[in-house]
Amino acid sequence: MRRRICEAAASQLSEAGYHRTSIITVIKRAGISQGALQHHFPSKLDLVIAVAEHLLNRSVKWFARAKSELKRGKSQFGQVIRRSWREQFQSGEYGALLEILVAARTDEELRARLAPALKGWRDAIDAELASLLPDDMGRYELEAILTISRCMMTGLLVHDGLLGEDARMRSVIGEWLMIVGAE
Repeated sequence: MRRRICEAAASQLSEAGYHRTSIITVIKRAGISQGALQHHFPSKLDLVIAVAEHLLNRSVKWFARAKSELKRGKSQFGQVIRRSWREQFQSGEYGALLEILVAARTDEELRARLAPALKGWRDAIDAELASLLPDDMGRYELEAILTISRCMMTGLLVHDGLLGEDARMRSVIGEWLMIVGAE
């Protein structure tokens, strides 16, 4: 039931945005009663945090699975980044997460409750991706590459995605991967 509610809320967030998502719209989308939703999530904040945690956990599992499915070698980091762009960043789920992240910018309570899950996600993703980069890479160089990759892909989605420039976005990702030596 919790997963069903989280998935309905993620769809609502992706389509309508954070401020137009309410307990009532999630109830209708999930096809459940208000009591059933509030049994699991007493407030919108509780629901939104659960959705974010659900999406972040799903992302970590995606990276682990994708890493194991791809061919080994120098280009594995590039393969994972390109695949993540197609399968994660351009998904409705990432749209829902982006809505939550933007709302957390001005909502102090949301930001405070979201921060531990976001840090855990970042650490887990960085560990997955770090294993795909050369062993001789310094810690600060590795952190910079991973942070810039995350920020670049989110920024591309927000800015160029609004402009509908899919080819340009794929080209920028390709250039970035060449800069970091992943292709």
